[in-house]
Amino acid sequence: MSKQAKGKGSAFFERADKVAETGNWDYAIDMYLQGLGREPGNIEHGHKALRYAAMKRLEGGGKPGSMMDKLKRRNAKTPEDTMANALFLLSKEPGAVDQLDAAAKAAHELELPEVARFYTTFLFDTQKHDIKKADKKILVSIVKSLIKLEDYSQATEAAVLAKKLAPNDPDISALEKETATQFAIKKGKYDEKGKDSGFTGNVKDMEAQKKLIAKDSTNKSQEYLLSQSEKAHSEYLADPDTPGKINAYIDALIAFDDAQRDDQAIAVLHDIHERTKTYRYKVRMGDIRIRVMTRKERELKAAGDDTGAKQMGAQRLAFELEEFSERVVNYPTDLAMKYELGRRLLMAKQYDKAIAVLQAAQNDPRRRLKALANLGQAFYLKGLKREAVDTYRRALEGDVRENDQKNLRYLLGVALEATGDLDGAAEELSLVAQMDYGYKDASKRLEAIRTRKDD
Repeated sequence: MSKQAKGKGSAFFERADKVAETGNWDYAIDMYLQGLGREPGNIEHGHKALRYAAMKRLEGGGKPGSMMDKLKRRNAKTPEDTMANALFLLSKEPGAVDQLDAAAKAAHELELPEVARFYTTFLFDTQKHDIKKADKKILVSIVKSLIKLEDYSQATEAAVLAKKLAPNDPDISALEKETATQFAIKKGKYDEKGKDSGFTGNVKDMEAQKKLIAKDSTNKSQEYLLSQSEKAHSEYLADPDTPGKINAYIDALIAFDDAQRDDQAIAVLHDIHERTKTYRYKVRMGDIRIRVMTRKERELKAAGDDTGAKQMGAQRLAFELEEFSERVVNYPTDLAMKYELGRRLLMAKQYDKAIAVLQAAQNDPRRRLKALANLGQAFYLKGLKREAVDTYRRALEGDVRENDQKNLRYLLGVALEATGDLDGAAEELSLVAQMDYGYKDASKRLEAIRTRKDD
């Protein structure tokens, strides 16, 4: 796989790009996977494009890989097979930690360091995002990958996190010491003559060391984003009418996640929409505006300004209602758009409109359960409790995943209680409690219902 000539997958990548423009993410993903099977080292047109398509598929309601998919790809005899299996499963579930790890390890075996860096970076992000859910073994794997890449700054950061999870693990302590030493050498903190004293100084002042690591990582991240945006901008200016170049430039701008570049992205899209009259660019503008308002709402809440956060949330909802109403008019057969509109109509307490739109959206197989859950809520909040019960029961027909079952059975139990069917409510809430005793207030409701029945 690693020996194959560069460019061998280009026909598949080009086809995938064209298909992706239509929103047929499953077919596009298949083309990207075939291209990567022939050209595994292609980051820009292969791995990055595949991950983008996988994320868009997930946003559109695409389901993760089934247990059978995972079982079929459990055993691999070669690094090529390991990589192929990992990429397939990541195309279904981009955040799968075990598959990100497998892809990074396979890339190292195939002598594809930039590919290894690509997946290690995403893998590390999964661990830094929520330290409470971080995994010691995964962090150790990340450290070893980063050492191979000679990225001792991030390797030390990962080792520090691993030690927080297992402070008394001698292997992790040794690994942390090794990465800190290599990082200090790279940063020129001491020479061979002063090795012991320099290292001791660094070890004694680990807080300063951590700050240095964090600063170095931030600088690297900013430098990378700047280089990517400059490259995407140049390619866009050279070919401003190609959708792929436009989208790549917009992606590079919004990757900074700051107001200035978000405004710049909106301005670029506005000019393109005015020039081409292509509606999908107006849709992208709307998505970025929603993102901006969501960020402001989050910042206000973090600052303790609950009133300001609520006002921003109301402003965002009003914009979303207008935006998705327009999208439904422009894409009348797109059930995903109807679902998004219906969800927001429910939030705005416009129950009659929400019911009509969600009844259409339920015909989308990918969003059927979510649409029915929201439809049941619209019926319930409008006071049509029996219709809500029937809707939740319809949603529970067939093969439903446990997380979806918990939510639907909880809603069904609440609705049954409201109709006076205490036996039915107790049965549903009991099932929820057996799956997850701490789910919402299911256990408390169950106890209250049984107390009422005993009285």
